[in-house]
Amino acid sequence: MKKSLLIAFLFSASPLIAAMRTASAAPEASGNLLSGSLIEALIAIEKPELGGVFSYINEKNATRAFADLVARDPKAMKRYADKLKADLKAAGGATAWDHDVCATLVNYYAGPPAIGLKAPDAKRMKALNETVLSPVKELQEIVSRRGK
Repeated sequence: MKKSLLIAFLFSASPLIAAMRTASAAPEASGNLLSGSLIEALIAIEKPELGGVFSYINEKNATRAFADLVARDPKAMKRYADKLKADLKAAGGATAWDHDVCATLVNYYAGPPAIGLKAPDAKRMKALNETVLSPVKELQEIVSRRGK
């Protein structure tokens, strides 16, 4: 504990050391690898260019960030729900990543309404609920079953 406090003091006390710390942290932030499920979801909503933005979001928060993106864009929600339905039909399940996104969306819409956002129509909510309740499948299995 004392050692971490001393290190924190040294970093905050010296502008040169603080500048070096910031410079060395920048490449680490952009070095995040995107999950295959995220890439597929961005392609499904026709926004693959957002992959660069998601590279700055750590993996544990990516599902919530994507859920927020889809919740604010009705066209993206429609496309994502269509992808989920196709995956359920082809493989009988969804990836763990898609489960997390859908669970976040279902919980989001079950709570008090957010300012400026409306819940998707019943068809889209059904796709979200079915995905949450479906078995978890590996991305490779879903992709291989789509081609058949």
